[in-house]
Amino acid sequence: VRLAETAGLDKNSIRQLIAGAFLHDVGKIGISDSILLKPAKLTPEEFSVMQTHVTLGVDLLRKSPWLQRARDVVECHHEKYDGTGYPQGLAGEAIPLRARVFAIVDVFDALTSKRPYKEAFPFGQTMEILLAETGRHFDPQLLARFERIAEPLFQQISTSPAGEVEAMLRDLID
Repeated sequence: VRLAETAGLDKNSIRQLIAGAFLHDVGKIGISDSILLKPAKLTPEEFSVMQTHVTLGVDLLRKSPWLQRARDVVECHHEKYDGTGYPQGLAGEAIPLRARVFAIVDVFDALTSKRPYKEAFPFGQTMEILLAETGRHFDPQLLARFERIAEPLFQQISTSPAGEVEAMLRDLID
């Protein structure tokens, strides 16, 4: 939300971004746990199956007109700024702005969180990884905005009790 605000998104667009953030991986319900929870690198075949979570998610959203507002994030959160992402290979501003915003925070979250296949990376290392992908994976202007706001937000969230973080999230959503 804070990155979206710095990018000039209006309240309605931010609400759509929030819906997309909550639903971005909904298609993973159609992916086998043997792939989702694998504690090692996926094989090319397994990664190909994993990529289908995007189209599975879009198919699920099609069933509800109300959920369509989340579609751009669900459909495009794995597109890369240089056009090498999936499922469509969109590049630059052809990727919806909300999806470009979400891609940054999604990767940031993935890197700073413990997963079955890796430990959480520290903030500094995470930012180095993100910045190395400027113009390739991420929109350079958005990543520069994120770099300016990320550390104080990360410190605030990572040192606050879960109840405070939940209250902060509720306030943002409201």
